[in-house]
Amino acid sequence: MTTDKKQCPEFPHFGARYPDARCIDGYLWDLDSDENGGLTHGGDDPCPFCNTEAYIEFRIGDDGESPTRAEIEKSIEMLRLKYEYPD
Repeated sequence: MTTDKKQCPEFPHFGARYPDARCIDGYLWDLDSDENGGLTHGGDDPCPFCNTEAYIEFRIGDDGESPTRAEIEKSIEMLRLKYEYPD
């Protein structure tokens, strides 16, 4: 039996206008932090593609200015469509 887990896409996340985030084991790493072939920045932000629930919890805040769960879910849906990531 084989499992065909689709690799999460690289996408803008760390402030760049180009894809600057890579998912490794469900968490995002900054592609601009490459040092000697390894990424040195990241690993704290959950991936919205494969670690969706953790990403939603990470983004929801109690400061009154953070996006709502519905807004976050909508942004994830848009990312999945844009990068053709399956549900």
